[in-house]
Amino acid sequence: MKNHYRFFPFMLVAFFSVLSLQAQVFESTKVWGAFDHSAWKIEPQSMQNYVIAGGKFFEPQNTSIYMSEFSEFAQFTWTRTHTAAGFTQLDVFWKSFTKSTYPVGYFVVTSGTQGGARKAYAMLTNATGHKMWDRVSDLPNGVTFAGVCPATNGGYVASGGDNQGELTVSKFDSYGNLTWTKQLGLNGFGWTIKPAVGGGYVLAGTRTVARVDIEGNLMWSATLNLPISPDGSAYTYTEFEEILPLPTNDGFILTGSAFSNQTSGSYTARFSYSGSQIWSKINEASNTALAGTPVSWSNNAVISGSNQITSSWRTGPVSTGGNLRYQHTSFTGTNIGGVGNMGNTIPVQEAFMTRAHQKFVVGGTRGSYTAAYAYAGPSVLTIAPVTSDDRSDVPAADETLPQVHVYNSRAGVDYSQPTPTSRLFYVGLNVYPNPSTGRVSVGGTFGPDAYLRVTDMNGRIILEQNLVDGERLIDLDLTGQTPGVYNVTVIGQSAVVTKKVVIQ
Repeated sequence: MKNHYRFFPFMLVAFFSVLSLQAQVFESTKVWGAFDHSAWKIEPQSMQNYVIAGGKFFEPQNTSIYMSEFSEFAQFTWTRTHTAAGFTQLDVFWKSFTKSTYPVGYFVVTSGTQGGARKAYAMLTNATGHKMWDRVSDLPNGVTFAGVCPATNGGYVASGGDNQGELTVSKFDSYGNLTWTKQLGLNGFGWTIKPAVGGGYVLAGTRTVARVDIEGNLMWSATLNLPISPDGSAYTYTEFEEILPLPTNDGFILTGSAFSNQTSGSYTARFSYSGSQIWSKINEASNTALAGTPVSWSNNAVISGSNQITSSWRTGPVSTGGNLRYQHTSFTGTNIGGVGNMGNTIPVQEAFMTRAHQKFVVGGTRGSYTAAYAYAGPSVLTIAPVTSDDRSDVPAADETLPQVHVYNSRAGVDYSQPTPTSRLFYVGLNVYPNPSTGRVSVGGTFGPDAYLRVTDMNGRIILEQNLVDGERLIDLDLTGQTPGVYNVTVIGQSAVVTKKVVIQ
């Protein structure tokens, strides 16, 4: 018995060492080549890793896109450099990078100059960043891309702007060919686009929020309203917008950076899918008149708890970068605690946060655009309890709604409200229809840090994606797969559940 007890102190030391390691903040950088590199978006990959993509920032004769993977300890594991053959110049690579549906990997789209003409450049990689194919398409009206997401009817949709300063939306097929581009006649630049509950997509950029149907026809548009800035002027310009769908399916969170006469601020707002602004707030403001032009810049948000979001941004001078910051907020717009500092020691120029694999992870660019940046902080963003529960899109009594312009692009269809749904949710996993021709819905109660995987009978991974805490329905596109039996598996913290689905 004594021999057993003599190992107890060593076991305690090992146990607390593991706890200390899990609570530690990790960060590192990766030089992608020459100077002026920009990275704005990361995507979770596999069980523990993350992928970041970017390009050169306003560099002449830039024809390359860079991708790197880093671990949950912020250590870079691989880097790929992809060249757009035949191009003399690629535009700045913004956030037009998303997970692909098949094969499991990533879809990238940007624009540039080839043979003196404007072209769209689309690329698909596998999960480890190796190029599967690329496509070049004619591009009208000086369109530049900023955001992209998988299309609900197959392929991908991208948001951006044209040389007239108007929002655009474009559709790419599953092989990366540009099939159409719609100019929406709205001032702004479409930084982001996401599927909308009830059909179509919502996109946002430069104080403009809009919804389009699956064919790119405008359904409604609204103007983002923000509080007056500390210098007494209005925030008249915004950028780097990001959309976060709420797991309650009754709206979305919009985040970004706002600028007034002498102030910049990180903002967070909530919208309904019918175009009503529910609330908005500035998380932290910086005086841009000071030396070095400090900014609160590059903001997005993640679902970080029940009825809770966490917004993130960076402060500091425009060029050299600075600290990573965060704010917890309820779905009703109430701050939970004060502004927090993530404790990074490397100045950050650009930042994009995700929450996956029980980690809060940031990818971006080191100050002065000198390298790609990775950060992982499992416990630095302490989650505060939330007791309120808001599942309504009804604004407060003292809140003034912006004007919403509704466009009925099809006779007899009222697009002012989302299309009602009548889906049943189950505590256990449910896959339907089954058999299916390729469109499959997965219903259940998905907990924190769960993810979904589809495999064939040989164990080959067809699709993999992270699930949002509280999410209850996932739509999968398995069209184009070989007819047969497939496993749909949800892996959670305490259980692994698998259902079979037949694709005809």
